[in-house]
Amino acid sequence: MTLRHTFSQVLGQRLASFALAPSSPHPLGAFRIGVALILLAQTWMLSDGVLALFGSKGLIQWAISEPMSAPWLPRIGTLAPVVQRFGLSPDECVYGVGVLYVLSLVGLLLGWRTRLSAFVAWLTHTTLINSGGMFAYGVEIFAHISLAYCVLMPVGSAFSLDVKAGRESDAPSPLATLALRVLQLHLCLVYLSTGVEKALGPQWQDGEALWKALMQPLYGQFDFAWMASVPLLTKLVTWSTLVIEIGYPLCVWPRQTRLLWVALTLGLHLGIGLFMGLWLFSGIMAVLTFTVFGFAPLYQAWLALREDLARSKPAIIA
Repeated sequence: MTLRHTFSQVLGQRLASFALAPSSPHPLGAFRIGVALILLAQTWMLSDGVLALFGSKGLIQWAISEPMSAPWLPRIGTLAPVVQRFGLSPDECVYGVGVLYVLSLVGLLLGWRTRLSAFVAWLTHTTLINSGGMFAYGVEIFAHISLAYCVLMPVGSAFSLDVKAGRESDAPSPLATLALRVLQLHLCLVYLSTGVEKALGPQWQDGEALWKALMQPLYGQFDFAWMASVPLLTKLVTWSTLVIEIGYPLCVWPRQTRLLWVALTLGLHLGIGLFMGLWLFSGIMAVLTFTVFGFAPLYQAWLALREDLARSKPAIIA
């Protein structure tokens, strides 16, 4: 057996163990719950303006928005003529899709018929976004991807009614590991590509990008004009964002730096939400990072602490 063959065999075994060694599905269950909560919160925030966003006579009427929609994806404008045959108006069609979306998110949250709930949520989300895509931003992209992952991955194998009913098992499995690795690698690519793209921009290189973003009326929540007199602080905050994002795939894997980088990333998104008002985008990104990288070690530590407390309790003498 040659050295090259031995190396290939060892590498193959390690890759197989990395991707397929059975692990707990609990991080995937936490991912499912977090995504559902964020999207339910978004729905509640937009509930007063449903017709303005998606209605036929909303801010952007269907006659204008439909030619710019993806023709191969469902949209409310194509469903409305169908439901009109049953005596329902276009506005009632909008509300119907919205109610179905909310019910599917509740099912996803509770883990009831999880794959079916996830598929209905993904399909209705697709319909809504294709109908009002001009109002969508980053959160919709990651919400859409997350819902698709919920359809394909065993996210109902933990913290779910499906487990309680015996339809799913919360035992460690290779599929749970593979799903978690896909999510982890996807996140690493997202942060790395985003960080590199920012670093190539002159405003990020000279350290003024975040200050200019905070000064925009659309995003600015506070008056940061005073930062113009402290250019070093502006540069440090801007460059630290690049360090967190570009360093993400390097520092979030090793155990020694994982929780630190999870905390830094959560702090970054907390700052985006607090100072730029992008709470939904920050929320879904925080859910992704915490559940995919931070949940497992904290959950294991909590289980170990609970076991230690149970053993330390004095025996009750009958």
